[in-house]
Amino acid sequence: MSVKGASSSAVLDPAAPSVLTVNGGYAIPSHCASRDGSTTCNSCNGVNIEVAAATNAPAPCNPNSIYDELPLIVTVESDKSDISTLAMGVAKASEYSGNQIDGINLVAVNGRTYTFQATWAQLATAFGLTFTCTAQPCGGLKTLYFGPVKDDKFVEYVTLKINFSIVNYSSLSTPYNGISKGVATWCTPTSLDPLTSDVSSTGLCYFEMFPGDEKAYITNFIAGWGSSPVDPDTSLTYTNLTMFYAEKAASASVLETLKSVTNLSAHSSVGLTTTVGDPLSSYKIEGLENGSADSAKTYCFVPALQDATGTFLYFLNFQASGITTEQFNGMCASPSEVVGILSDKDCFIATVAFGSRNHIFLDVLREFRNKYLHPFTWGKKVIKFYYANGPSWAKSISENTLAKAVVKVTLLPIIAIAFFVLNPLWLCVVSGFGFLGYRRWKRRGSK
Repeated sequence: MSVKGASSSAVLDPAAPSVLTVNGGYAIPSHCASRDGSTTCNSCNGVNIEVAAATNAPAPCNPNSIYDELPLIVTVESDKSDISTLAMGVAKASEYSGNQIDGINLVAVNGRTYTFQATWAQLATAFGLTFTCTAQPCGGLKTLYFGPVKDDKFVEYVTLKINFSIVNYSSLSTPYNGISKGVATWCTPTSLDPLTSDVSSTGLCYFEMFPGDEKAYITNFIAGWGSSPVDPDTSLTYTNLTMFYAEKAASASVLETLKSVTNLSAHSSVGLTTTVGDPLSSYKIEGLENGSADSAKTYCFVPALQDATGTFLYFLNFQASGITTEQFNGMCASPSEVVGILSDKDCFIATVAFGSRNHIFLDVLREFRNKYLHPFTWGKKVIKFYYANGPSWAKSISENTLAKAVVKVTLLPIIAIAFFVLNPLWLCVVSGFGFLGYRRWKRRGSK
């Protein structure tokens, strides 16, 4: 099968090659620079939307946005040789008779090849959706079936699953759903341990950034989607958290830098998970540049979600009232080589002690950190304290042979405890052997 005119597409199950999933992200296509009627358009071009009087925010967008007149074309090469004279049919069920979809013009089979073609406007109408979308749902998973028809039945058919995501905006007076799905409400923390808020939001509604080596870490955050990264309107999955960012000029304030971030700004994505207490697959935002001793480089970040169709939405509204200077500053980070000695491959103190960032003992410490420290507020505080003080400790240890030996001996029981917490079965095995050895020793001693 070949597909044209979709945000993306895939046969998700090799065992069912006749089931095709296509994604249609309709994201303010009026912002596209051009629409040629045959390919998707890029609505991520730096245009903002007015979300309140004199208050702008990055517009929801899709790098491969669909639009009304764009045709979705699916071409199929059949292995049947007796379908060349048949007509094409499309239906809302695999039983063609009585389930036909009207309003879609179909062409006859050509040899063994048949093609489904319909504009996205026709498909929206067929499923009862509108692109102005003033009422929910504004999309969702829709399914249709198409193939050659004989005697009012499908001879064979393709199951076409369409993920629709519709976000549109005209103006502040006619926002459609562009503001409600384009902006995430700021969550003022009401408790710091654990970090919680009384505000209901959808995106990453509170966060702090911490500097690393050519990277920054997302820390102390509130994920509005919890452990279920699913859009409450369309039921489509959020696939990524995307951090859009801009470098702060020396003369600019943090707020001015944040306001300069658009949907065309540099950005980096991390995957979402369904793990309770650990909703991000990674906490690193990479691709940044370190500053120097004479000139720091500071980056300020605006988070957004990306759904299954590739649409960016729920940009954090950082212009809400009540945000403190400290919270504004927390949205920025200044990468540097000194601070960044710690990363997923660098536990700096342990690295200095054992002489290699790839030592197997360090893997144990990293896994323990990710599973038993990062998910908890108190654990994040421990990690943050370690980030802040570890580099200077590591430098001192690296310059003293005796200190290295002392740290190594001190770390060994800690690593052993971490290993057995991560691998309780091994604790049972070692305990069993220890018990047997003890009994054997006792017997010998009693003779």
